[in-house]
Amino acid sequence: MSTELDQLAFRFFQLFAQYEYALKTMGYGRAANADAAEADWDRFANDVGVLLVRDKDPDVVAARTYLFENPPKRQVWVNGSVAWAAVPHNERWAQILFAHIRRVRNNLYHGGKFNGRWIEPDRSAELISKSLTLLERLVKSDVRLLEAIQGNAG
Repeated sequence: MSTELDQLAFRFFQLFAQYEYALKTMGYGRAANADAAEADWDRFANDVGVLLVRDKDPDVVAARTYLFENPPKRQVWVNGSVAWAAVPHNERWAQILFAHIRRVRNNLYHGGKFNGRWIEPDRSAELISKSLTLLERLVKSDVRLLEAIQGNAG
């Protein structure tokens, strides 16, 4: 499972990075600290990501439902040690869905799920695959996003 999970995580990271680029290209960017350019995921979720909340495709519904009902946990500091905190899962709107997808990315990227071996590999696989399903579907559902990811937007 480790090799498959490694490949799944790579596909997720690759598409997530393409999204970061695409959002800024599409005008969903903003200045962060010290004027650093960052993607405005909340505005994107409200304008474009809402398509995923409305989508009736069974794979999309299953992925969306999984993330809403089993959201990725947050890493927190408790008494000088890293711990996991549950995330509320009673809201069902686009910004929350994309917050969950971004947390999947953050937990992976910042070492929350991997320390030389996968931590909770079955759950990690579910979170990554469901997030990837949603990101891939949205690319197919929005022409502007597809063009930006392919580098044709301008």
